[in-house]
Amino acid sequence: MAKLHELLAAEKTPTAAWHQLIEDTTKKFKNPANFFDGFSKSLKMIEDNPANANVEAQAREEKPVVTTVFDTLDYAFGIYATMEDLQYQKNATNCQATGTVLWKGQPFLVDMPVDELLGLEARLVRIRQIMVDMPTLDATKYWVKNTQLGLNVWETQYAEETTKTEKQVVPVEMSPATKEHPAQVQAVGRDVVVGKFTTVKRSGAATAVQKSDAIKRVDELMVEIKQARMRANETVTVNGKIAQKVVELLMEPLK
Repeated sequence: MAKLHELLAAEKTPTAAWHQLIEDTTKKFKNPANFFDGFSKSLKMIEDNPANANVEAQAREEKPVVTTVFDTLDYAFGIYATMEDLQYQKNATNCQATGTVLWKGQPFLVDMPVDELLGLEARLVRIRQIMVDMPTLDATKYWVKNTQLGLNVWETQYAEETTKTEKQVVPVEMSPATKEHPAQVQAVGRDVVVGKFTTVKRSGAATAVQKSDAIKRVDELMVEIKQARMRANETVTVNGKIAQKVVELLMEPLK
């Protein structure tokens, strides 16, 4: 069984890693285009010929989705779980008074030390801010999941189409021919449609409903923790682990 001084020494590295990771995750969520957005853009020329086939090939663009909100949080919460469990073990050793956190009326986190309840509540405030900052899908577009690219990758159901034009010179009759004079014809430059771009946008962001449910889940858990602090009067388990249950609960709306 670990001694208190061992826990204090062991907690420094994962705690520092978690604080750094929470900053990195926040930066990712505030710059979603670099990490969560992707697209596939193609061009279909109206005329099929070798030259146009080369133009189509050169026009094709791909930007893969680097990561997803789920994967980003899953990695961050892996670091968080190590730190949270060490915090729990330290606080359990420091204090004998405990309280049980309920969820939907049933015991969820049993015999929690008061210090851990206080610390967990404060850390959930930071986690809530991450949920608030998480990027969501553009509500003006229709999105569907593309499971071939990943379990949490979305793409637009309807592709965006734009035309490709080229300047072409066409003859325009300025005045008709007469018995005395031939027709007056002038070369005029016009934009002629020669192809069509098709763009399918992709994203690893969460839906607005998922974001709302995730924030609500944190808020409800924080209320239960506050109530548990007032009921704290039980003994502690030094080697217990609670972080994985918290992570699974918070991540459930994003699956």
